[in-house]
Amino acid sequence: MGAPVILCGKTEEIGRGVIAFLKPEYDVIHFVMTPEAGVAQIPAILQGEQAPPSDSTLGTKDYSKPPIAVILGAAFDDAGTEVMMRAAAGIRPVPWLRPDTTKPAPPLGPEYGKAMVERIKELLAQLREEGKLDEEKVQWY
Repeated sequence: MGAPVILCGKTEEIGRGVIAFLKPEYDVIHFVMTPEAGVAQIPAILQGEQAPPSDSTLGTKDYSKPPIAVILGAAFDDAGTEVMMRAAAGIRPVPWLRPDTTKPAPPLGPEYGKAMVERIKELLAQLREEGKLDEEKVQWY
């Protein structure tokens, strides 16, 4: 089983693909679909709740180990990210990974998800090497 992460995405369809591509290195334990849901769900997970609220069936729901990162898709803008980070501030510091939309990417679809996951895996490996997995700030992939 991979390192636990929280994934935030607008649709379960794209989420399913991203979850599959993240394996085996990373295990999506929870899928958040809106910033409003994230405000309630992410702090609960970071506090170690074993049955946090959920509006998606995606994710393993294995909360036995705390997540090492929150990964956001492009549908989560600055305001949505900010409100979720504020709600979770100071509970358990983890990096919040956001897509750098200035970097070239394939159109939405399976190849898009695959390309994003490659960038996510590279960034998480870099953060681990640099000892930055406990920094509560936005990191761009």
